[in-house]
Amino acid sequence: MMNVQHRPAQRIIWLRLCVSCLAAIVLFTIKAQAQKLSVQGTDNPGKPNILVVISDQLNWDFIAAAGNKYVKTPNMDRLCGMGVRFDRAYTINPVCIPARISLLTGKRPGMFGVHVPKEAGAKKTDMIQYVREKKVATRLQQSGYKTYYGGKTHFGPPGYAFLPEDMGFEVYASEREYRGEDCVPKAIETLNKHRKDNNGQPFFMITSLMNPHDICYAHIKNNRFDMEKIMSRTKGGGWKAKLRASVLRNLQIPEGYPGAGGYEPVDYYLSQAPPLPDNYQPQRNEPGIISGKGEAASGMAAAFGRYRNDYDSTDWLLHRYAYCRFVEDVDRELGQLLDGLEASGLAENTFIIFTSDHGEQLGSHQMAGKGLFFDEVCHIPFIVSHPGIKKARVDTVNLLSNGLDLLPSVFELAGAPPDPDWEGKSIVPLLHAASARLNRTAVPVEFSTGLGMVTRDFYYGIYVSGKTNHEQLYDMRKRPLQMENDALLPAYAPALKDHRDLFRTTHQQTLEGFEHPEGFLKYIRMGVN
Repeated sequence: MMNVQHRPAQRIIWLRLCVSCLAAIVLFTIKAQAQKLSVQGTDNPGKPNILVVISDQLNWDFIAAAGNKYVKTPNMDRLCGMGVRFDRAYTINPVCIPARISLLTGKRPGMFGVHVPKEAGAKKTDMIQYVREKKVATRLQQSGYKTYYGGKTHFGPPGYAFLPEDMGFEVYASEREYRGEDCVPKAIETLNKHRKDNNGQPFFMITSLMNPHDICYAHIKNNRFDMEKIMSRTKGGGWKAKLRASVLRNLQIPEGYPGAGGYEPVDYYLSQAPPLPDNYQPQRNEPGIISGKGEAASGMAAAFGRYRNDYDSTDWLLHRYAYCRFVEDVDRELGQLLDGLEASGLAENTFIIFTSDHGEQLGSHQMAGKGLFFDEVCHIPFIVSHPGIKKARVDTVNLLSNGLDLLPSVFELAGAPPDPDWEGKSIVPLLHAASARLNRTAVPVEFSTGLGMVTRDFYYGIYVSGKTNHEQLYDMRKRPLQMENDALLPAYAPALKDHRDLFRTTHQQTLEGFEHPEGFLKYIRMGVN
């Protein structure tokens, strides 16, 4: 009788046990699938290969797959179709050297005193010593990887720079071989040799390409490409000869058009150029160090602001035409690399990460170049592809910092322990599910004349030098062209306060411990104190 009386309770216990076991099996299966993608990615045994391709000065939206109809980028499109395109990725600093320092250290360049306002430029950490102690590539080798680097470096200003060898990389194409015609064939040669010699050992390879950076040499004068200045600035042999060949090749009128092989008539270029951007006019109430009104422009604004005086609308159209051709040039090189990877037999187990150090102003606000706190130069492409990822997905939600997030992501893919110094986040969970979130409220941006951040809906920054309009707030939902400084509008007072508070925490580690001159504090206190 006692057994009969307790049978209902026993059934309940038994059912609970079954449900618990089933839940454990499901959880184990989910974790196993996630591990399969993050560490293997295919049914092949072993860890995945990881190929990182870095372009130079590429805007996030100058990709055909992102909706741009003025460039032909079949190979970037190919990557987009093979994985996830992250449309909210930003550089830590919109200049080559500091951005690249961050990509290879996982740290803010301001922590090393590189390309931040001089008022906040004291070195907290010696960069060379830091890199040699951390040895990123060596640590991946300890996790079973062969590590290769080729192409452009620019890891620091003259006299304060590190090299790939300092990190432990085997270099297959030197700094002087960063042109695609040198770097890509050597990368493919390295892949084939790796496949032959290393018995399935995984690799981590970085291929750092030059373009569309050559736009910096496409000089224009009086509504024509200034061939005299182009030839003068690229005069010489070696790498300069290859630079000259690249500029001339990409600016030549193609076959099938009047003037083919030359640089006239200009009508051809104008017929093919993207139109002037909607934010072609200078920003209203822009910082004085950009406008130069009543004071001298400084920093990158002075370096690139001269275009406002030198270029008219036709010149800007020529500039935009040339940029498209340099974008297509790096896309062609990317295609050669992807074809070489597939031919090597290594593609099926390889994660490919494609990004850029920063963008190009491209005539927005009548500016060219880089280095300012505008979306055109801060907003960069970030694409991850792999046969095990759901294809052709676009993430428009998560905020990424490619400089801070690249190494944590690579190390998770490699199954290597991350460095406790890194503040960045691994994006690997975002590859598994569209619903995954990094739960990040802001990404920091540093630039030579100030500090800023990007949040879900706003850009907020402080220019620390100059005399006027230091504090900038841009509502990217309602006015994404950044034509108005919303910090001056009463309706944005609540958002301004919130962003001042968030600025304090976002840049606390950069600012902490610096001795700020009173002139700097006068403006920075708005966000920090």
